[in-house]
Amino acid sequence: MINGVPRILIIRLSAIGDVVRVLPALQTLRETYPNAQIDWAVETKSATILEDHPCIDQVLVFDRTERFVLAVKSFLGFCARVRRGRYDVVIDFHGILKSGLIAGCSRAPERYGFARPRSQEGSWLFTRKRLVLPFNDLNRTEENLLLCGLLCPHRDLSDVRIQVSPDVQEEVNAFFEATFDGGKQVIAVHAPVDREEKRWPTDYFVKLIDLLEADGRFEVMLTWGPGQFREVEDIVRKSRRNPVVAPETRDLKHYTWLIHRADLYFGGDTGPMHIAAAMGTPVVAVFGGTDPKKHAPYQRPCEILYADPENRKLPAQERLRRITPEMAYDACVRILTP
Repeated sequence: MINGVPRILIIRLSAIGDVVRVLPALQTLRETYPNAQIDWAVETKSATILEDHPCIDQVLVFDRTERFVLAVKSFLGFCARVRRGRYDVVIDFHGILKSGLIAGCSRAPERYGFARPRSQEGSWLFTRKRLVLPFNDLNRTEENLLLCGLLCPHRDLSDVRIQVSPDVQEEVNAFFEATFDGGKQVIAVHAPVDREEKRWPTDYFVKLIDLLEADGRFEVMLTWGPGQFREVEDIVRKSRRNPVVAPETRDLKHYTWLIHRADLYFGGDTGPMHIAAAMGTPVVAVFGGTDPKKHAPYQRPCEILYADPENRKLPAQERLRRITPEMAYDACVRILTP
């Protein structure tokens, strides 16, 4: 502690959606400790989400690499940087071996984290105060707020939006004004998903887009990220309509404002879904192999499509196939037409 001001380090390295879901806990910490130094340890891919956030003093970026020798040297150098920060409090929201090692290397006198089984890979060994979750199916955002609650009283969620610079806002706004009919509502559809158990069938996306475009009240914008354009091209080729393909976004801040400008987000359990929810954009999400109780957006309005929730043995792909394009269309209409 320097001059009576506590130094706090948050550890949540990845992924994009998981980083977003720690923002409410960050807001709670800042409201409780308005004068504290609050830093955040994060990997490069998710770091853009945290840039310029008013509740963060410094973002410590770990540049992860796949080459073993370089990865070890980089990690040891990062741990040394964390140790030089002389933190009083470290909170491990990640709960894996890597985050646990960072917490341990900090030598902070107060180190908070999850107890087992939420804490994995022995990361609990590096924390001194551990939260035992009351239920196994808590929403991840609730878990993070409870962990934060070991330090400070629980507060109501306030504005937890991702900060986007005026220059980026103006650039994205210009695209919207030049592209869309102001009399129609824009639905951002994000089809690409890395994990098979989260992937709604491509043909279902095509049918949904055709239904929305034929309605007359909506325009569809297909969004995508690095390495995902080919899948979007396939959907456009199969569609009978003419959905707008979003421009390539240079970083997550551009994507964030693009989703914010949309009237609705539709897609699977992905980072973009959590970005949309954080930015106040209504969400309709399709779930298959992940549990919506844990992973659905915490913010509202939001509608989750999840087939046969009581049947735990139902394969993810079959669960996804049971959610028809017509069901998805009806859910979009319900949210957009009160």
